[in-house]
Amino acid sequence: MDYKKILQKPFLTFVFVFNMLLFGIIVFLMSYVQNLLDNDSRNNLTEIVSQNRDVITSRLMLDLNRLDIIGNKISESLKSSELDTEQEIDDFLAEYSKHAYDESMFLANRNGVAFTEGGRQIDVSGRRYFKLASNGTSNISDKTISRINGEYVFIGSVPLYYDEKIVGTIQKIYTYEQMYELFTVSLFSSKGYMYVINSEGYVILHTEHPDCHLKSDNYFRDVYEGGNVNAARKIKTDINNNQSGFMEVVLDGEKAFSAYTPINQIHDWYLVTSVPTNVIAENGNVVMKIFYSVLLVMALIFLISTCYFFWNKQQQRRQLEKIAFVDEVTGGNTYNKFVVKVNDTLAKASDESFYILNFDVDNFKYINNFYGFSCGDKLLQQIYQITNSLLAPDECVARISGDQFICLLKNADETRLENLFAALQKGNEEAFLLHFSAGVYVVSDRQENINLMIDKASVAAQTIKGVLNKTVAYYDKSFDDLTAHNEQLKRALKQAIRNDEFVAFYQPKIDINDGRLVGAEALIRWKTTENKLVSPGEFIPLAEKTGLVTELDMIVFEKVLQFLRQALDAGIECVPISVNFSRLHFYNSDFFDKILRKIEAYQVPADLLELELTESAVFDNFTVVYDFTRKVREYGIAIAMDDFGSGYSSLNMLKDLPIDTLKIDRAFLENSADNEKRNIIFVSIVRMARRLGISLVVEGVETSENITLMRKCGCSVAQGYYFSKPVEEETFAKIFREGHIC
Repeated sequence: MDYKKILQKPFLTFVFVFNMLLFGIIVFLMSYVQNLLDNDSRNNLTEIVSQNRDVITSRLMLDLNRLDIIGNKISESLKSSELDTEQEIDDFLAEYSKHAYDESMFLANRNGVAFTEGGRQIDVSGRRYFKLASNGTSNISDKTISRINGEYVFIGSVPLYYDEKIVGTIQKIYTYEQMYELFTVSLFSSKGYMYVINSEGYVILHTEHPDCHLKSDNYFRDVYEGGNVNAARKIKTDINNNQSGFMEVVLDGEKAFSAYTPINQIHDWYLVTSVPTNVIAENGNVVMKIFYSVLLVMALIFLISTCYFFWNKQQQRRQLEKIAFVDEVTGGNTYNKFVVKVNDTLAKASDESFYILNFDVDNFKYINNFYGFSCGDKLLQQIYQITNSLLAPDECVARISGDQFICLLKNADETRLENLFAALQKGNEEAFLLHFSAGVYVVSDRQENINLMIDKASVAAQTIKGVLNKTVAYYDKSFDDLTAHNEQLKRALKQAIRNDEFVAFYQPKIDINDGRLVGAEALIRWKTTENKLVSPGEFIPLAEKTGLVTELDMIVFEKVLQFLRQALDAGIECVPISVNFSRLHFYNSDFFDKILRKIEAYQVPADLLELELTESAVFDNFTVVYDFTRKVREYGIAIAMDDFGSGYSSLNMLKDLPIDTLKIDRAFLENSADNEKRNIIFVSIVRMARRLGISLVVEGVETSENITLMRKCGCSVAQGYYFSKPVEEETFAKIFREGHIC
């Protein structure tokens, strides 16, 4: 919603302000009423838990007082017997226990020897209730296992005095049911529930109630694991300080108020009382629900009325916009809508970078002609929908005409554009093999006419029209000059092929342990008629674009065959020479046959040849490359994977392809932020290759440190400037004859 436009109209301003004011009042009133209800609930529950504590304490103390009375009677009997020694007192207590009139009670002497009915003796000296009573503190124990019958019981214990000294204790056994009856108090029509816990949070007793949430034997843990972290910390702190408190918790999705207080007369016991909030303030909650419902109905009525007003006001405007701004084929933006959006976006986002992307489908005419216009229109709809779904805020797309689309992008790097066109290829329902040509123009001058921006992006796209494996071109100011230069270079390339100006250079592969020549890589160089070398970086990319690279590869391959044939005829012991082949060869079904025909023409043994493929070629044409490599290896020619680890590496590739040699990218020799990790990866690749029966060659070896790293990692074949740069055939022939680097 555009709030600025709304505030420009008095009536709409009034509606907006009134809504905001009404909303604020409603929120304030609801919050105020809810706070009143919560405060009342807090006060009521705190008072109730205090009352319950007093009732429970009175019941417990009444039972302990009964024990005191019995203890006083026993003390009187001790006095009347005029006993002097501790042994006499112990004998008296033992004899007295034999005639006890209540089997739930038993005596214990000062050493913790308990005398039960029938004269049985049990050692209770380690029990906490005995220790407390021996020190003069009457108490009731936590739930414990009876030494008499093995059941869960509670034991009340009071000291037994003789001549103002504690000479033993008297105990009463309470079953779990008896203790539960002492603690049971009805809360909120039996909708509330209670826990009795100790200072460590362990539950001693709890109400037998379906809503009494108990997942473990520790109340602190249940509260904490229920998501009530702060409440768990508060109750633990208060109980450690022997303080009462109040908290709000949510257990099993139910909100409840809980109050807790120490049972002071009983050592280390605390009473926790919990009541669901919908019970403690039941009437108040009903009133709040009615209040919310009335407000909601009022808000809906007002909202519907306002929405109807706006809908009725803008209905006509939408019809007009649809005619001007909605494309009849894709249902998306038209060129006019695109221009409006671009102008608006560039004006707002003055500090951000933007790009114009212009692209079309190279083979769209073919699709229209062979599958019909309805199929073509459906494809255009899919292209628009997929592209639009991948755009970020402030980005937009439109169809100009035919199959031509334009986009305003905030990010137009190659990776993003590759992902975009991959998604368009994958997303078309008819599974057409689509070829795109795209141009990108960087918006540098925001005042520049948008039509001119689009034209420049279109010019960039036209430069790669029909170029294999090239989808995107970026516009540059020197674009026209570069185009002219490339045209001249392309003509010069063709002329150089006719003039046989391309020669083979060789870079040796050396065993670092003994300097022995174990192979070489053939590289193409352009030596003009003026005997000048043209940089490969200048003509190779153009050769790739124009497809001439396939001719250059075959030229190098044939020169290698000639070199090997001459060496064999001279009786030289030959080592394999590898030749690079572009991915473009795999678009030619006759590629394998061409290679075989040349090999057979020169009668060179297959084991002296190695074909180098790049990882990108494998990933682009995996099925075709797999069939090709299988045929080549069956013929006896080795396959090398060049630049392994440079970006496409996959263990699946090693698993599925018949590869003889991996050429490790020079990046593994360079220092990194974590050389130890680099070394671990390097060693792992070496070990893996050995177990797979794959040989390794490290490229880009330039320093003695590189050699040291190779030895450390267990790799022995190097290729790089440390031993030799690529040299022309005459120089390499000498190295080839001698079989080692001097």
